[in-house]
Parts: sequence; structure tokens; C-alpha cells
Amino acid sequence: MKEYKSKFTKMMFETLLGLCASWFVYNLACKLTHSFLFAVIGAAAVLAFFLIKVFYTDFISIILTEDKKMVVKRCNKVINIFDIEQYYWSEYPKDCKTKNEDDQDIYYVCKETGKENYIDASNLKGEDYEQLLEDLGAKNENKQVIKVETIKK
Repeated sequence: MKEYKSKFTKMMFETLLGLCASWFVYNLACKLTHSFLFAVIGAAAVLAFFLIKVFYTDFISIILTEDKKMVVKRCNKVINIFDIEQYYWSEYPKDCKTKNEDDQDIYYVCKETGKENYIDASNLKGEDYEQLLEDLGAKNENKQVIKVETIKK
């Protein structure tokens, strides 16, 4: 059984970004409305959004069991269980072959229905993300290279 957890430093960095964003909103609202109440409400809303995003939405752990199942937990509560053999796994969406460097999503397509969805794994360490993709079979390092001939004029 392997477990991949959210990275603590990434969570703290995003919390710091949330504090900076709420400070910016507070100052902007103070300048525009000249109302302390509106500034505090705006800053509190931005800070609450970031805290919910960091400590609830992105706080996941992914467990691969010996019986070829993947368990996705959020705050130690199981939110999804996948039978690994029933899905096609990829680091790219179905219709795309390129990807942003910072994008750490794991895409899966159901073999029965063809429906595509993804798991946001942006809080995992880079090494853990790469290892998880390899464990799921999404990374095929031994693919044969396709050579394209160029026409020289």
C-alpha cells in the first residue's frame, strides 16, 4: 500500500498567498469605498475562500492498495474509490497532447462509458506526482519515437 499526501510547504505557501490577497483587497476596498466595514468584509471573504481551498478542497491523500484500487481521501474521509483496471489514466486530457508545466492533474477515462474526469493533485510533491503516474500506468517511458520527415527546399 502506497500513500501520497499533500505537501505541507505548498499548503503554507498558498495560505500566505491568501493572506496577501486579502490584505490587497482590504487596502483596495478602503481606498475605493472609504468604509472600514466593507474593507473587512471583502478581506474576510477572500481569506475564507483561500482557507477553504487550501485546507479542505486541496487537502487530499491518494492511497494505492494491493488489490489494484485507488482510494482518494479528503480530510481523512473517503471521497472516491477507483478500480485502477477500469480506467485509462493519463496526465493529459483526451483531446490534448501538451500540458502546462505547473498543471498536476491526473485524468481518467472510464473504459465502459468513455466519460473523462480528473483529480487535482497540485498539492502533491513533484516526485510523488510522477511516481503516482507511473504506478497508475499513465507514464510509458518505453514508447517508440515517431520520426517525422521534413521537406527541405
